[in-house]
Amino acid sequence: MRKFYKNKKFNKNNSAALDDYQPKGSAEALGKSVDELGLSENTLGALKKGGIACVRDIAIRRMRDMYRIQNIGKKQCMEILGKIKPLGVDFREDEQEVKSEGQKNNGNQAKNDNQVRNNQQKNGNQARANANKKLGKAMESNKALNDSISKMYAGMTINEILMGKRTRPASQPPVKPQLTPDSIVKFCRKGKWGYKDWKGNVLIQPAYDEAFQFSEGLACVEKDEKLGYINAKGEWVIECQYDCATSFSEGLASVTVGEKSGYIDVEGKWVIKPIYDIATPFADGKAIVMQNNRWGVLSKDGDVFWR
Repeated sequence: MRKFYKNKKFNKNNSAALDDYQPKGSAEALGKSVDELGLSENTLGALKKGGIACVRDIAIRRMRDMYRIQNIGKKQCMEILGKIKPLGVDFREDEQEVKSEGQKNNGNQAKNDNQVRNNQQKNGNQARANANKKLGKAMESNKALNDSISKMYAGMTINEILMGKRTRPASQPPVKPQLTPDSIVKFCRKGKWGYKDWKGNVLIQPAYDEAFQFSEGLACVEKDEKLGYINAKGEWVIECQYDCATSFSEGLASVTVGEKSGYIDVEGKWVIKPIYDIATPFADGKAIVMQNNRWGVLSKDGDVFWR
C-alpha cells in the first residue's frame, strides 16, 4: 500500500480501488516517470513524498484524492493536469459524483441521486461485464510493462533507472574549483574567447566565438559556427567540423553532424556512429541517448538498453 501522511485521512477501501482501477491512456504514457513531466520543483517533490512515481499513479486517482497528499492543492492539480492531458491521460472519472445545475438544492439532489442509482442498477451487470472485458484486455497489453518496469524498477525514477543508481545523491551547491599551476582558465575579450594560466598570463589569444573548459587535455571551441578541439598550446587537434559538441569525458566526446549525434575519440575518429537524436556525455561508463523518441542507456561498446 502506498504511503500517505498521517495528517491526511484516507479510506482503506478507496486505496484498494486505486489498485484495481485501470486508467485510460497508452502503456508508454502511463509508465512515464513524474520526473519527465516538467513539473515545478515543489509539485514534483510533493508527489514523490506522497508515493507518486509515475503517470499511472496519478491517473488512478480522482482529483479530490490528490488533495490527501501533503502540499497538493487545486493549483498543483491544475498544473499536473496540464502536463498529463497532452499524453492522453486524465484524473480518474468519478461516476458517483454526477453534478448538474439542479443539484444545488436538496430536493433536486435527492431526485438526481435516485435516478443515478436506478440507472446503475438497471445497467449494472452490463457495465461490470464491459469493465471486466476492458480491464482484461488492458492488463494483457500491459503485461510486459508491468513485468519489466513495475517489478524490476519499483520505486525508481527514470533518472535512477537510466543512470543505474538506486538513490539520488543530495543536491549540493556547485563548488568553484581552486586554481592550481596546471589550471587553464578561459576568458573573453572584445567578444572573442581565449585562455589564461592560473596567474592570469595569456596562453591562447582570444580568437574563438565560444570556448569551453579544458577536459582530458583538450578544449572544445567554436569558430565560424562550427566546433572543434584544441590542445593547451592552441593547436588544432580536431578541426572545426561539428554543429554541436561537448567536452571530452572518459576518452569520448559527443558531437553532432546535421541532426544526428555520435561519439569520437581524442583523435577525432568515430567510435559510435552519429545515429542518435540526442547523446549525452559519458559518466561511469554510461551515456543517455534518444532515438525515434525512445530513451536508452548506451555503453561504450555501443550496446543500448532501451527503456
